Amino acid sequence: MNILPLVLVALLLFPGLKNLSAQNLSTSPYSRFGIGDMVNRSTGRSQAMGGLSTGLRSGTNLNLLNPASLSALDTVGFVFEMAGFEKVTHFATTDLQKTVNNMGISYLAMGFPVTKWWKASLGVLPLSNVGYSMTSTESNPVMGKINYNFSGTGGVSQFFISSSVSPIPYVSLGATFSYLFGPISHIRSIVIPADSLYFSTKAIQTAIISDVNLSFGAQVTLPLKNDHFITLGGTYQGTANLKAESQTTLIAIGTGLTDTLLYTEIPKNSVILPRTWASGFTFGKKNKFTAGFDYRTQNWSESEFLGARDSMANSHDYIVGLEFIPNAMSLTHYLSRVRYRAGFRYSQSYLQLRGSQLTDMALSLGAGFPILDRARMGAMSSLNVILEVGRRGTVENNLIRETFGMITFQLSMHDGTWFGKRKYD
Repeated sequence: MNILPLVLVALLLFPGLKNLSAQNLSTSPYSRFGIGDMVNRSTGRSQAMGGLSTGLRSGTNLNLLNPASLSALDTVGFVFEMAGFEKVTHFATTDLQKTVNNMGISYLAMGFPVTKWWKASLGVLPLSNVGYSMTSTESNPVMGKINYNFSGTGGVSQFFISSSVSPIPYVSLGATFSYLFGPISHIRSIVIPADSLYFSTKAIQTAIISDVNLSFGAQVTLPLKNDHFITLGGTYQGTANLKAESQTTLIAIGTGLTDTLLYTEIPKNSVILPRTWASGFTFGKKNKFTAGFDYRTQNWSESEFLGARDSMANSHDYIVGLEFIPNAMSLTHYLSRVRYRAGFRYSQSYLQLRGSQLTDMALSLGAGFPILDRARMGAMSSLNVILEVGRRGTVENNLIRETFGMITFQLSMHDGTWFGKRKYD
């Protein structure tokens, strides 16, 4: 399969992808805190397995969360991936309900060999999203009906370059260099009736983040008898003190009058992201099944946004996942070559509000449908379909419960002759 035309089309779209967070992928009120809702950065295969990634390896699918996995790519192949999603979320409190719909591009990435012992990947994806709008009303005996409006937009995107080497057999080491960028805006306004003698006010706080970051990964694969294997993995990212330019504007609004009361600009502010580490393993049989477990934690209690500490707690994620292929070599039954996947994720999230640390759980199901390459009679490219349903939060203590369903379509294209020498008769 010659994937060059498809890659060129995607690269033409790349300028439009440079700020994926601008898609407004989130409408959650919980994106109000920190740098917003943290995006699940697992790729098609990993996402269908609950986000399992630390010990996951593949020669034809990318794993963006552990760069050490890149060493599994073959020495002449090229992998190109992109994904899009649609998500429906139902919000509920003790007395209100609302349903919203979001769709967008999840990521774009490619992986390739640099040498036989050195593999690399690069791509762009959202790291976080901010998108919320809330209103509360108060009746004042002097000023009348007052509306308090709170809204936010933006998010942080990530352009990354990952690299992996295998210094000794069965051991892989990897690193990811990331450039994090994007604007985040929070707007708070007090709207007073126009016939009042008082002015309405609006406060706008904007942070423009632009900085680099590093993360690391390792995997050890133990081959067993009869094509069985065990892979142990780990990842680590240190505390990141990101540079941010911040602006704060306070505006007074009256009948026929708008006046700027305050404008401040801090060119060298900061956003602190927490240390993150994960460990996990997979066990399986080549071209038959893979099962695994991940544990991931982030020290959000040490994070800051423009010098302020939000309601953050250390998060803990527990993930289990499974992939099964009935008969990868079947020549007559297509469904026997499909890769069936399932996973479950339970998280104690980074949000701690009104004395409660919010929990987040999701169940995922998916399938990888081989795309036949008639030129080589192979099926290394695939269309991956993932369905994920889950819940976050609670209606207790006047909080909000989110119940969501999301479908993702991810295309993984593999060209095994990209770096090979062509022969002509």
